[in-house]
Amino acid sequence: MSNVLTKHFQYTGTDDFDKSLDEQINDFITKEAITTDNLIDIKFSGHSDQGVATYSALLLYKKS
Repeated sequence: MSNVLTKHFQYTGTDDFDKSLDEQINDFITKEAITTDNLIDIKFSGHSDQGVATYSALLLYKKS
């Protein structure tokens, strides 16, 4: 039996230590050894408020 898990990523670019969404997602996929067999979906969203753009991603994956 496998469990469906989620991982949220966020990027605003206002912090010097912010990593792009791509970098964050790729690092997590590598660390967790996620393959195409257990990757379910990735949803992206973005919005801007008072001149600050915020980008988010939600990764859905299964783990045995």
